Amino acid sequence: MLTATLRDGARLAYDEYDFTAPWESTEPVILVHGFSKNRRFWYGWIPELASHYRVIRVDQRGHGDSSPVPRDFRMALRPFSEDMVKFLDALSIERAHFVMAEFTSAVAIDFAATFPDRIRSLTLPGLGYNFRNTRVDRAEWVRLAEQEGAAAWARATNRYRLPADADPDMREWYINEQARMPGWFLGALFRFNADLDLTDRLHEIAVPTLIVAGSDARQGTIEDARVAARLIPACRLAVLDGMPFNVMSAAPSRCVAETLRFLDDVRAGRPIGGEG
Repeated sequence: MLTATLRDGARLAYDEYDFTAPWESTEPVILVHGFSKNRRFWYGWIPELASHYRVIRVDQRGHGDSSPVPRDFRMALRPFSEDMVKFLDALSIERAHFVMAEFTSAVAIDFAATFPDRIRSLTLPGLGYNFRNTRVDRAEWVRLAEQEGAAAWARATNRYRLPADADPDMREWYINEQARMPGWFLGALFRFNADLDLTDRLHEIAVPTLIVAGSDARQGTIEDARVAARLIPACRLAVLDGMPFNVMSAAPSRCVAETLRFLDDVRAGRPIGGEG
């Protein structure tokens, strides 16, 4: 585990992988997990992606092995998007390709709109931007997280996150990793995003963008993904049939294949758009 110290003294834990030929110049790809998760959830992405790029997976503030947030933390998108800028600065990286998953895709919208010069491209596996349209019982999520803890919430909602035939051992690992989150932090997130709608900001994303969406998503529905693909100027939508919202974990190989194809097109300057 490596750590980057930000300007405010917070420390972000990260790992770096680069299996490309040592004489080749490789571009950095930053993997940013969704809220309630950590950098370990990218395990299925690393081998193939790191054979083409310098891959860095990072724990966001308040997650995994990074610095915690205080109990009086006021939930907002900007602190987390600013952390990505500070993280790039700490690693002396001017621009990078970013892969930002699930609720962190909302952070990505603010990040791309506010700091476009730091992003080479944006991949969003599990896009959430209009949380008013989610098909979940948010009040029950808040109650579980705040009264019973993150483990109870993770167990109660796991069936919506992975395919029905997922390995039971994988399910337990998934739940145990999510259980590392403070329940109060999850509750604060759910209260914050209850009325969050970033539709009006989608047109501000000027960088090439890939959305990878599960057709059966209950959060970030496929209908919302199609709206976003129309509103983001240079955007491609890849639909994974039968998959839930959490495609980064449910179908990592398919996500990586779509991401590599997208990144190849970005590097070659080919047009980005359409649905596949």
